[in-house]
Amino acid sequence: MNNDEGYPIVLTASRVEANEYDNNPFSAFICTFPKKISGYILKEHLTNLENNEDGTAKRTIYGLRKVEALLVSEFGEENVVVSHYENLHRFIGKNTKVVGVSSMDPMGLAYVSTTYNSLIGFGGEALNASEFKKLIIHPSIQKFKPKVIVGGQGVWQINEAGMQKKLGIDVLFHGEGEGEIVDVFKKLMNNEPVPSTYETKKPNRETIPLIRHAACYGMVEITRGCGRGCQFCSPTMRSKYSFPLEHIMKEVEISVKEGSKSIFTVTEDIFLYKSKPGFIPNRKEIVKLYKAIASYPGVEYILLSHASFAPILYDPKILEELTPILIEKTRWSPKKSKTYKKPFVSVEMGIETGSVRLMKKYMKGKALPFSVDNWPELVVQAMGLMNDYDWWPLCTIMTGQPEETEEDVLATLELIDDLKNHNAKMFYTPVLFIPLKDAILGDSRRTSLTNLSELQWEILARCWKNNIDFWTPDMRWIYGPAFFFSHWFYARWKHGKKATIPMMHLAGLPITGKVDKPCNPEYCHNGFKNAIEHVRERFF
Repeated sequence: MNNDEGYPIVLTASRVEANEYDNNPFSAFICTFPKKISGYILKEHLTNLENNEDGTAKRTIYGLRKVEALLVSEFGEENVVVSHYENLHRFIGKNTKVVGVSSMDPMGLAYVSTTYNSLIGFGGEALNASEFKKLIIHPSIQKFKPKVIVGGQGVWQINEAGMQKKLGIDVLFHGEGEGEIVDVFKKLMNNEPVPSTYETKKPNRETIPLIRHAACYGMVEITRGCGRGCQFCSPTMRSKYSFPLEHIMKEVEISVKEGSKSIFTVTEDIFLYKSKPGFIPNRKEIVKLYKAIASYPGVEYILLSHASFAPILYDPKILEELTPILIEKTRWSPKKSKTYKKPFVSVEMGIETGSVRLMKKYMKGKALPFSVDNWPELVVQAMGLMNDYDWWPLCTIMTGQPEETEEDVLATLELIDDLKNHNAKMFYTPVLFIPLKDAILGDSRRTSLTNLSELQWEILARCWKNNIDFWTPDMRWIYGPAFFFSHWFYARWKHGKKATIPMMHLAGLPITGKVDKPCNPEYCHNGFKNAIEHVRERFF
């Protein structure tokens, strides 16, 4: 094919979002850091995405694979191609009518990007945002001027940032692609008018197609939607749907056949799979599903996306029966990495707050089939059960929620301390509240570091101190002071003095703040002076 001809439809995603990071999805966390830092750390990954012999993408974003399947069924395989960034020049040409782009965090405005890019505070915008912009202004797109349509979970950010026209994006497609994506592409192919912001209807989920080629990490969707109704989140507002086992295993087969050694089960909560009314977990079906995946020839790893606490307490036997299956296939094992001393299972979970008041106000369905009245105790007990079976989750804790009071923040700090006192094996991920536009709280005020109180800063500091103490105990004498001094000489100027005492706590320095018990008045009066002396004695 002549390079100037091109395919009529080209699908793509940015280099950071279509990446597999040596089969470690948690490395994508680094993409939320400023580009000068994360771009350097991930340099090799950004230039080593796998391609097929014909130059097409070997694996890419799962949602893009679904769109590919829909478009191939309508327009034919000869008219649709999926490419990574570096090969777009081979597929975009004078015959290219539409370029479809999938996005997850295109402007760096998601929870983690906003929190950690602003917390570091230097080095430019988040790598996610930088790479998306680089993709949209790719020389081949600028040269041949095809229509550009952007979809995916991050579409709202482009509107929020007012960047649609500046980036030359013709259509922002909101919603599940199976709804009306084919009709939109038809109109774009025929130069018919399409609204610049297109809101799709809910599709018939029983007609969702199989992917035709493998996705990153061997991603396979097991459920869609959630239904718990958390007001800060968009997937929880959609009704839950579990895919049939036969459908799932066909996608497992496709993934393994095309070289995936892992299967990443995509869901808002693994315990929602074929759940019973009232969010009662269906242990039999969950175990059956993971047994089927684990026993499929060629599957070396099983990666988990999200889970919730309540089902674990409702039916602890879920862990008893799932753990042997998942431990055998875990990536987090000394057999596969020298970093870990013992194998464990990891999954992302949302604690969000220790405040029962905020739970009742914004996410009362999160504890179903239980009431949220005892949310902190529920979290601590469920965490204990998980740790007993060597599940070490990554947990988000959110501060800056609308109408969050000092009492709410203190309740969250108390829960963090309870987890610490119970020797919780977990990774704390504190984040700032961000109003997602398709969530109920979409019109609420965005939280930033500049308007955090000292207590809210304490949440960030205490979470990261717990991480340092648990995950790098031999290095905490370096990491803690490093955090403190980097804050003192830079972040205090940028974020204000409210962050100072929490950062001292992060460094392990003996100084008293709002949430600490009263100390000797003479010591407190000379708190900073004594903290410096402490550092000198310990490290110099």
